[in-house]
Amino acid sequence: MASMSKTAIARHVPRPLLLVAVCLLLPILPINLPARVIVIAQHTATPGDNTAFHSDASLVMVPVTVTDRNGAIVNGLPRDAFSVKEDGVAQKIRSFSVEEEPVSIGVVFDLSGSMKESLGGARQALRALTASANPGDEALLETVSTHPKSVLGFTNDVDELLSMVAYEKARGDTALVDTVGLSLDHIRSAAHSRRALVVISDGMDNHSRHTQGDLLNRAMEADLQIYTISIFNPPANRKASQLMEEQHGLLLMEELAERTGGLQFMVRSDEDMRQAAARIGAAMRNRYSIGYIPVDAGRSGQWRRIQVKVARAGLKVHARTGYRLD
Repeated sequence: MASMSKTAIARHVPRPLLLVAVCLLLPILPINLPARVIVIAQHTATPGDNTAFHSDASLVMVPVTVTDRNGAIVNGLPRDAFSVKEDGVAQKIRSFSVEEEPVSIGVVFDLSGSMKESLGGARQALRALTASANPGDEALLETVSTHPKSVLGFTNDVDELLSMVAYEKARGDTALVDTVGLSLDHIRSAAHSRRALVVISDGMDNHSRHTQGDLLNRAMEADLQIYTISIFNPPANRKASQLMEEQHGLLLMEELAERTGGLQFMVRSDEDMRQAAARIGAAMRNRYSIGYIPVDAGRSGQWRRIQVKVARAGLKVHARTGYRLD
């Protein structure tokens, strides 16, 4: 894969700088945000399994993605390169593996009117995502417009997703929050235990019935990662009120990725979109699994903070920041 440009997909942008960048229309750099945690319960996920992000088991499994300064996925690190803390207390790593498994992917593709200038690049991103799929993967497709639309249920023919949006036009209002929520419902019927949502959108929302807070709470409890490709390419004559709406949308995309443990990429060009999708494909399939038994396992029902570190200079760990143990 070709290396990314500095304006493509590499650096983390702190939230205050993101606000300034949006308001001043300065160049935006893609954001890589933390990955997620899986708590292994005492059963195996099956199609139709509605298990939320809780567990009554003692073994906590933490899927971890590591990137370098350029945002490239880093593989091949040994077990002793990692350390884990829960609520500030060091934990002994009990299991460590690097496995490539089939993935059940839910794709949320924005076809609303605000995407008119970016739709071609969004299709290229979807093409790059499907190109990275493995034979065992499955995917479903939901589209965003005035109302959420379930276009395609789970299929192993991931190329079919492309045909579903090939000739669609960007139109209507934007119910992004409702559409992502619908995808959280539908992905429960996935065949694989490794599950992810990929959201391709500018983040704007002006027609959802549910709130962003409701969606974030649901996403935190879901047993999956959300990866987002945030498209920021506003015209020069965009009004201040519209810029503020876009800012809220970009922050929502950031929160969805951060709280569920996926990666977020903020992009401008078609090439950025393609490369972001390709990197998301790699991240979904190439990750470390770190397991530990909490030192203090008696605080059921409470939120537990997790911190994963890697003892290598210039590398960044992406792992969800917490979980709830039932």
